[in-house]
Parts: sequence; structure tokens; C-alpha cells
Amino acid sequence: MRAHEDIRTVTMGLVAEIAETDIVSIHDGQRLREDLGLDSLQSLELLSSISEALSIDLDVEMAMGIRTVEDACSFVAAQYEEQRINGQRAAR
Repeated sequence: MRAHEDIRTVTMGLVAEIAETDIVSIHDGQRLREDLGLDSLQSLELLSSISEALSIDLDVEMAMGIRTVEDACSFVAAQYEEQRINGQRAAR
């Protein structure tokens, strides 16, 4: 089981990697599109990378409301916990 902070670290690290910036410059209130410059393809790449790194399935439709780094971290943590509880974690 991963702690919430581990999930947050993985998520923020991947945001930084895809945004091509240093992780120390990433903060919760930054908007993925407007502040970090992620386009639609990069947003899908982020979901895919997080899904692979944490062995979970992230629904693109449910992720449409993600706007900020904090939104992304909260969404991923909630999905991870829900899938862990329900035994729906992806077999990878």
C-alpha cells in the first residue's frame, strides 16, 4: 500500500516531467494548462504515466475536471484508494 504522500510525490514528479520543469517549481495552485502549458496530448500522457506508475486505471472522463496540480494529486489519491478498497487495481 502506498501512503498518500507517495502518491502525491509520484503524481507531482510526473507533472514536472511532462511539463519539462523541475519538481521544486511545481506547486498545488498551478493550473496544468494555463500555468504549466500542458496541452491535451500531454494531459493524456500524464494520465497514462500515472496509471502505469501506480498500477491503477484512471478514467479519462472522470479526469476532465482536473485543472490544478492539487486537483490531479487529489484525483489520483482518491482513485488509488477506491481501487485498492474495491480490489480493482490493474494487474500489471
